[in-house]
Amino acid sequence: MTHFSIDEWLVEPELNALTRAGETVHLEPKVMQVLVQLARHPGKVLSKEELIASVWPDTFVSEQALTRCISILRREMQDDPHTPHYIQTISKSGYRLVAEVRAIEESPVVVDASPARETPPTVSAPVAPPPVVANSPADRPKGKKLWAVAAVAVLALAAAGFWVWRERPEAENLSFRVVALTSYAGQQDQAAFAPNGNSIAFVWTSPDNGSRNIYVKQIGNETTLRLTQANESDYSPVWSPDGTQIAYLAASEKGLGIYVVSSLGGPSKKVYTPQGIIHWEQGALSWSPDGKALIFPDGISIQTPSRIYKESLDTLQARAITTPPAAWDGDIAPVFSPDGKKIAFIRASDNAVRDVYVMPAEGGAVKQVTHDGHMVDSLSWLGDSSTILFSSDRGGKFALWKVPARGGEPERLPVGTEDAFQPAVHGATHRLLYTQSSATWSIAAMLLRAGAEVGSVKPVVSSTAQDSAPSFAPDGSRFAFQSWRSGTQQLWIAARDGSGLRQLTSVSNGLTGSPSFSPDGQQVAFDSRVEKYSHIFVVAAAGGAPRQLTTGNANDILPRWSADGRSLYFASNRSGSWQSWKLAMAGGAPRQITTQGGFVANESPDGRWVYFTKGDASGLWRMAAAGGAATKILDSPRSGYWGYWCVRRRGIYFLEFGAARPRIALYEFATEKIVPVATLEHMPPLFSGLSVDGNEDTLLLTDEHSVDSHITLVENFR
Repeated sequence: MTHFSIDEWLVEPELNALTRAGETVHLEPKVMQVLVQLARHPGKVLSKEELIASVWPDTFVSEQALTRCISILRREMQDDPHTPHYIQTISKSGYRLVAEVRAIEESPVVVDASPARETPPTVSAPVAPPPVVANSPADRPKGKKLWAVAAVAVLALAAAGFWVWRERPEAENLSFRVVALTSYAGQQDQAAFAPNGNSIAFVWTSPDNGSRNIYVKQIGNETTLRLTQANESDYSPVWSPDGTQIAYLAASEKGLGIYVVSSLGGPSKKVYTPQGIIHWEQGALSWSPDGKALIFPDGISIQTPSRIYKESLDTLQARAITTPPAAWDGDIAPVFSPDGKKIAFIRASDNAVRDVYVMPAEGGAVKQVTHDGHMVDSLSWLGDSSTILFSSDRGGKFALWKVPARGGEPERLPVGTEDAFQPAVHGATHRLLYTQSSATWSIAAMLLRAGAEVGSVKPVVSSTAQDSAPSFAPDGSRFAFQSWRSGTQQLWIAARDGSGLRQLTSVSNGLTGSPSFSPDGQQVAFDSRVEKYSHIFVVAAAGGAPRQLTTGNANDILPRWSADGRSLYFASNRSGSWQSWKLAMAGGAPRQITTQGGFVANESPDGRWVYFTKGDASGLWRMAAAGGAATKILDSPRSGYWGYWCVRRRGIYFLEFGAARPRIALYEFATEKIVPVATLEHMPPLFSGLSVDGNEDTLLLTDEHSVDSHITLVENFR
C-alpha cells in the first residue's frame, strides 16, 4: 500500500512512519507490516494465523511475535485495548482494525536517479537521501519500563499455556511447540538446562532496584527458588553434570567472584576471583561434562585481551588456554561440547566484530568457524557435538543460526528469528531455550538553561533500532547520531527538536557510526568498517560521498575534531594497544599522542589541553595539546561509559555515578569543582554518549528504556 490514513494518523509504509498532529513515530518493519495487513481489510477479523502467514512467510513464528507487534502499535498509537479506537482483539480468534482507513492520492514525483558520485576507495557513496520527515518524533510520555505494559500481554498468553508453531509447507514433519517459560515483571535471561532437561536456572533482574539474582524453576511448574542474595548482581548460571550444584559469576560489595552453590539452595563457595567483568552478560561459564573443570573468560585490561581460562575444581588452579591477537577485545563465551572433546567460543577483534571459533578441550590450535565480521552475541552446542548454535546480527536483527563446527555456511533457524539471544539446547529432551529481548532507544534532550525545567529528559527521536551517540552541530540547530533504523548502522541527522530526520550515510558494508560535527558545522567525521578494519571518514553535513582519511591493518574509531577544525583525534590500536592519535586534515601520517592508554579524546575550546578517557578504566585524564605527561582529573565516567562526557567553555559535562542514581554533573574550569546538573531516573546504555550544544543550553543523551526480556522454550526441537 502507498500512503493512507487511519483516522487522524498518516501512515507511510515505505518510511515505516506514522504521523499525527506534528508527531512522527517510526515503527519496526514487521510492526508496520502487521498494520498494513489490518488496513487492507478494515473492519474484518484477521486470524492470528492469517497475520503470521502474511508478515512472516515461510518462517516458524510464535504468536508471541505477533502479540508484541500489536502491543507496540497500541503503545505508539496510544490505543487502549479495553476500549479500542484502532485495533480490537477478538477473543480466541485474532484482530481487526475498527478505525476508518482512507487512501491518499499522491502527485507524481520525479526523482533524479543518477546523483553525482565520487566514491573513495573501499566506500560506497550514499544513495540519494530518503524523503525528509517533516515532523518531530515521539514527544509523548512513555512508561519507565516496557515490562509494565508487556507483562500484562505475556501473562495473559502464558495463561493459555503455550503457542503452536506454524509449519512451513516444505517442512511438514516439523512440529515445534513454543512456550513462554517466564513472564514475570522485570527481565529474565541467561537460562541454562539442568542435566535432566526438566529444570532451568536463570537470571531474574528486579524491576525495583535492578539487582540480578539466580533462580531455579522446574519446567511446567511456576514455583521458583532464589539461590543468591538480593544485594548482588549475578550472571551466567551453569549446572554441574550431576545436577547438584550451580556455578555462577557475581559482583557485589564483596567484590567479583565465581561461586558454586547447591541447586537446592544454601551457602555459596567462592572458587575464583576474576580480574574484571568480561562480557558476563553474554554467558561466561561452562562446566566440563566430566565435572572436573570450569572454563570462563578473564583478562586484566583492554591492553591485554581477555582469554579463556580453565580451572581445575580439585586444585582451584586456573590457566589460560587461548591467546588472542594483541589489541583485540579477545575471547569470550566459552562452551564445552556435550562430548567434552571441544570448546566453542567467541573471538572479538573489537566490540562489534565477533566470530565463532573452536578448539580442542585439552588445548591446541584454534579454528575459525564463521567469517562474517558481524556481531555474535552468544552460543551453544547441539546435542551431537558437531553443530554450534549462535545468536548473531549477520542477517539484520539478532536471530538464531547454526553452523557445523568444522566450518561452512551458517543456516538461519526457523525459530528465534527476531531479537533472540542466549540459546541453550538439551539434546536428550529435544528442547531449546532462548532469551527474547526488546527495548526502545532514544536521543533524549535535557535543558540546561537557568529558569528552565533543568534535568527533565524528553525524547526527541526514538526507535527500537538503537539510536545512540548524538553529536550537536556547534550552533545547536541540528545533531547527528547513529542508528540501525535503516537495517544497518548508519548516520542520521535531525533538527534539534527531532524534525527533518534524514539519513546521511548509506555505506554498503560494515558498521558506520560515532559522528562528530566539525567546528564550522559543515562536515561530520565518523568511523566505518567497510572491510576487515574500521577507519575514519568525513562527509559533508549536507550529504555526499564520504572521504576516507585513515587506512591500514588496524582499527581507527571514535573521531573528534580539534578546536580549530584542522585536525581529528581518534582511537586506534595501530601501535599494538589502544591509544589516542591525531591526524591533520591537510594530510600526513597520524601522530600518537598517548602512551598509557587513550580512547575518546576531546580538545579544550582554547586548544591548550586534550582531555581523554581510557577504554579499560574509569576516569578522565588531561594533557597539554603540545604533549607531555597526563594527569587524571576525574574519577568519572565509569569504565565502559567512555563516551558520556563533553568539553565546553564552562567546563566538562559528564555522567557520574552517585550513591543512589546516576547523574549529569559539570566540572567547572573556573573553580575546578564538580557541580550537580541533574539526576537520571535510570542507567543509560554502555559506551556513548552525550553532547552539549555550543551555547550550553541543551544536553543530548543516549537513552534506553522500555527494556523487556523473557525466556522462551521450544519443545520438539530437532
